[in-house]
Amino acid sequence: MSERSEMTRTNQGRETRIPAYLELASELEAKIRSGTLPPGSQLPPQRDLARERSLNVSTVTRAYRELQNLNLVMGSTRRGTIVMGDGAMPRVDRAANPAGVIDLTVNRPAVDDFQQRLAQSLPDLSSDRRFRQMQEYQPPEGPAWARHAGRKWISLNGFDPSEDDIVVTSGAQHALLAVISSLTEPGDTIVCDRLTYYGLIALAQMFRFRIIGIGSDDQGMSAVELDDICRRESVRAVFTVPSMHNPTVVTMSEARRRELVDVAEMHDLVIIEDDVYGPMLGTRASALITLAPTRTYHISALSKALAPGLRVGYLLCPPGRALLSAEAVRTTAWMPSPLPLLLATRWLEDGTAEAILKAQLAELRARHAIVTTILAGHSFSADPRCMFLWLRLPAPWRCEDFAANLRAHGVAVMAATAFACDRQPVEHAVRVNVGCASSRDELATALRIIAATLNDRPRALAGLV
Repeated sequence: MSERSEMTRTNQGRETRIPAYLELASELEAKIRSGTLPPGSQLPPQRDLARERSLNVSTVTRAYRELQNLNLVMGSTRRGTIVMGDGAMPRVDRAANPAGVIDLTVNRPAVDDFQQRLAQSLPDLSSDRRFRQMQEYQPPEGPAWARHAGRKWISLNGFDPSEDDIVVTSGAQHALLAVISSLTEPGDTIVCDRLTYYGLIALAQMFRFRIIGIGSDDQGMSAVELDDICRRESVRAVFTVPSMHNPTVVTMSEARRRELVDVAEMHDLVIIEDDVYGPMLGTRASALITLAPTRTYHISALSKALAPGLRVGYLLCPPGRALLSAEAVRTTAWMPSPLPLLLATRWLEDGTAEAILKAQLAELRARHAIVTTILAGHSFSADPRCMFLWLRLPAPWRCEDFAANLRAHGVAVMAATAFACDRQPVEHAVRVNVGCASSRDELATALRIIAATLNDRPRALAGLV
């Protein structure tokens, strides 16, 4: 690749100018995700690569910084730029996205009602009788008024929990950490879907437990495979996302939920139910915690429906287990931050939260109509209440190459391999976040690029490392 400030490509008859650093970053990303550049390997020194490619050093520096923003590499003063290992959680920083790149990688609400409501609510907070508690330490499980509000939010998942079993956390990932830290020992085994939430993969490295991935179908996680694994292995828990599974969008059927619970009862498994998308479903199948209340941890949060910046999650524990999980909150954060809790509580009390959720669902329906039109004829799984879709790729596209080519054309998506819990082959697909685009027009632009790339032949990005 010769030195030039921008690369030129043709897309649907229009010329799109692609920065050289982004072209290089996309090429390296594809090699990292495919395993050509394995974890622990070292990228060439920036000056050496610049000389080899006839590039400016600043171009290579910007490309490496882009890979750091994706959490694919890290800089080391002694070893240079190193490819990171599996389980690194993606770095989310919308401000760090290169100009011209449409980011469809983040699970965020499709509307910005949150900002308007926040501006309206902040001046009134000081009049709340609980405002004086903002400067004080709170119980690690959260104050009683916050747990009462959490009960109202969790009830949107179709049941009425006990406040005594609720622990308030700083988001769903914090809730999952609290469960894992109070539940597992190094060497324990947790079973999950073969494609799973990457936050669990990251925690496996932190707490040194083992993950075994099993298959699923259009009904959800395979209870037969779970039973088979439990007959051959000592399994501590099963982790599942039963409502609009991330990333495949599958919602587990009522029958499969009951089959899964039967296996858990038979083998004395703990169930970790990540149900952050449950409130968006409305009428739905039974939550797993209602089928197995003494062995299920149920995770809910406000990030997906309201805003990730709010950082409020609710962990519903089996009876008598809340204080143990609260100790994990004390250890990691001492307590959930009172100010977001007060804001979230007021919104749950006065109906603001449900109004934002309603607006979010209306916008998602409109965006999914755009998806259906532009991606007609292509294979994907979607739900008009879900902020992402699962796009299956036609042969001979590989998911890593497709994602890298898209990024070189100015659209960022998540390859299936980012969700793989092991190195077993996975479906060649990408997760596309329809709620992440800043507008419907931007989403339509990105989808047209995706459709054009689907219809194009796979191509390698220029050069070798």
